[in-house]
Amino acid sequence: MKTILLLLVGLMSFQEGIPKNDPTGVWVSEAGTQFELKLTGGADLAVRLIPDPKSRYANYEVRLNVTPDEKNTYVGTGFFVAKVKEGKQCRFDTTWKIIVVQKETIVGDSTNIVPDAETCAVKERTQTTMKLTKKSGPKI
Repeated sequence: MKTILLLLVGLMSFQEGIPKNDPTGVWVSEAGTQFELKLTGGADLAVRLIPDPKSRYANYEVRLNVTPDEKNTYVGTGFFVAKVKEGKQCRFDTTWKIIVVQKETIVGDSTNIVPDAETCAVKERTQTTMKLTKKSGPKI
């Protein structure tokens, strides 16, 4: 019992020593999709798609909350609108869990949907891993 208590105290001390990483900024997925992340007061984080005509998404919005135990971990839900074929778009719900590992790196998972292009029915739904890298600003 004493050992478990010491481990818990040590873990809590370790968590307090981890710096809070600010996720605000423009982030790029490995596929090249760009998202703007913005802290919106306290523990909320808003994610939105930066429009790009080449993107497979027409829209993407997620609201995340910081987890109470881990100050760099956010979880939440939202939606995205996928471009499934010429002129046809489908809206799907998504869940995200991300960890701001460093100032320039986010890892996590999100919902991956394989839609029926004709009906927008979900053919397959899985959680897939993601890595986002902070987009660097112009060099002066």
